[in-house]
Amino acid sequence: MTRRWRRALLLPLIAVLAGLPWALDRLVAVPEPLRLSKALFAETIDDERARERALPHRWRSDCADCRTVWYRFDLALDDLPPQTQAVLVPAQADNVAVYLNGRLIGQGGRFADPVARLGPRPLLASAPAALWNPGDNRLYVLVKAGRPDHGFMPAPGLGPEAGLRRLAQWREFLALTLPQVFATAAAIVALTMGAIWFHRRRDADYGVYALAALAWAVHVLFAMLVDTPWPAPVWDAWLATTAAVAAAAAWVMGARLSDRGPRRVAALAAAAAGGAAAVAAFAEPTGVGADVVRALALAAFGLAGAQLAWRNRQRAVALSAAGAAVAAGAVHDLAVAARVLAPDAVPALPLALPVLLGVAAWLLLLRFVETLNAVELLNIDLEALVRERTAALEAQFERVRELERERAIATERERLMRDMHDGVGGHLVSMLAMIEADDRRPAELATVVRDALDDMRLMIDSLEPVDDDLNAVLAMLRDRLAPRLRAARVDLHWDVPLLPAVPGLTPARVLHVLRMLQEAVTNAIRHGGARTLWIAAAATPDAVRLVVRDDGAGFDPATVRGGRGLANLRRRAAEVDATLTIASAPAAGTTVSIVLGLRGNASAAA
Repeated sequence: MTRRWRRALLLPLIAVLAGLPWALDRLVAVPEPLRLSKALFAETIDDERARERALPHRWRSDCADCRTVWYRFDLALDDLPPQTQAVLVPAQADNVAVYLNGRLIGQGGRFADPVARLGPRPLLASAPAALWNPGDNRLYVLVKAGRPDHGFMPAPGLGPEAGLRRLAQWREFLALTLPQVFATAAAIVALTMGAIWFHRRRDADYGVYALAALAWAVHVLFAMLVDTPWPAPVWDAWLATTAAVAAAAAWVMGARLSDRGPRRVAALAAAAAGGAAAVAAFAEPTGVGADVVRALALAAFGLAGAQLAWRNRQRAVALSAAGAAVAAGAVHDLAVAARVLAPDAVPALPLALPVLLGVAAWLLLLRFVETLNAVELLNIDLEALVRERTAALEAQFERVRELERERAIATERERLMRDMHDGVGGHLVSMLAMIEADDRRPAELATVVRDALDDMRLMIDSLEPVDDDLNAVLAMLRDRLAPRLRAARVDLHWDVPLLPAVPGLTPARVLHVLRMLQEAVTNAIRHGGARTLWIAAAATPDAVRLVVRDDGAGFDPATVRGGRGLANLRRRAAEVDATLTIASAPAAGTTVSIVLGLRGNASAAA
């Protein structure tokens, strides 16, 4: 893009961006119907010499040595307000307190020296209807400034709390939250650039950028402190110094990043900014000196941005936007510092400067990437070799993974065949023997077929992915048991709360758990003649306990000869490292307890 087109593009950008700071001021301004534009000004409360002043008001012309002043608003109401009111002080000299009819309703911070510095931070004081009087009301605003020349009182707002709270939140977002976010991001980028410069000492551009961004981040974050550790003159000198250092570094950065950067001009600007910082640091400024010194240093950022945009032939659009935004913000803030604009205007540079810093960081990172690309081009052969080795390793890994998958499939197939042989196969053999014997016992044959179907369904259910969720396993079991229990006219009482995950709940373990529970239910119905079943579960930090209890005939565990049912229960419990307990007595039912461990293989004793 030619210089003529760059200049043609820069002019409308400046026109658009220059109006943004004033647009933000209008966005967060107190609406005219809610503004209190006049007040009685006095050095002490209820001073007979109080003078009426238009707001906003800088009191240096009325009281050159005052640090604490009072503003009184006489308000007449025909009736109590229907909703909670609020007083919004959009910005402060340093600190304010708000009183309504002798009651404190809001305070910004400490009034002892060094006084709290609220600055652009809005203060919203709630004024409930109970504090108002029908007729005359008095609203006082106590204002204290760290230095007399800083003292001012903006035009506060009085109205419904809901509307003023939204306005206060917008002001706080634009004047505090967003600048803090930008400053924190600038500090992070500065540390990154500083780390690059530390490892590339020959390329000073990264170090200069790190100094500019870090000094600016320190300036913004320190300027937003409410409780300052030093007196006002020293604190203002510190802020002026950090702004001057940041401005000088920005000038040098702009010169170095420009294609034809005026190095001598940059050096002179750095020296001038350093001199201004020294004046601000060692001589207490009078009048508006400190603010002007700081604002001039900040304006240097705008000039550095414009210089960077004007001189650099590449990325002209982004650089032009950055330079125009910073220049417009610098002019706006300089007008506030020089008492041309209202003192409660939202600072624009903390919002505009990240554009310049972002573009500069983009240029530096592009340069860094281009350097990396050049190095990569020199290592093409090495990269090709690495790709070849990587492809070979990936192919070998894929072969190993395929073998592992085939082994897992074979293991699972073997388990399924064993389970089918032990479960469905055994039932089919029994059914075949009954058919060949031609005993013609339909009820027993139906029972064997039903057992085979139940066992097959359990095998199918065990293959469902449960992700160690025992709740899903028990839910499947309940669905399978319900039709069978209804057919046998057995009442089921289900007491299973939400259980924790059971580690290692593989399909094989799921099948063993399901078969143990099914075996307990089958024994209760078939051998115990139970009419009611209770299935419950409980969890401890170390284990989950499953209990199947019935009201059947029961038996004496000491005299019973171990049948296949009890043997199967014990074998399956050993397979899943569970603790099995069987408690029964004649005519007292049976209780089967299964404890699954959560921390290891075995669980606690029953």
